Amino acid sequence: KATTDALVGPMAIETLRKFHFTIGFWGTNGVSVESGFTTPEPNEAMIKQISMEQSKKRYVLCDVSKFAAVSPITFAQFESAVIITGKIQDKRYKKYENIVEVLK
Repeated sequence: KATTDALVGPMAIETLRKFHFTIGFWGTNGVSVESGFTTPEPNEAMIKQISMEQSKKRYVLCDVSKFAAVSPITFAQFESAVIITGKIQDKRYKKYENIVEVLK
């Protein structure tokens, strides 16, 4: 995909299904408890979903502005990965054990 240099499409999907990963890291456009991890692009959502399914440990790197934001397509459920982020202001997310706040 030219705009993000992401590998998407049937060949990428077929290749990913052949691999099993110990650990993986993903970005997201939005994250919420109800909608999970979301992105606006269907092909990227499919790649992220499959690669997460093929990974033993999953980490989503997410800046605090993405919390409570929802893009059109869910690629994983909220509790399916550890979220690495900055200092969360939204107190609703403080109770979740899968969130790691990284402070400067």
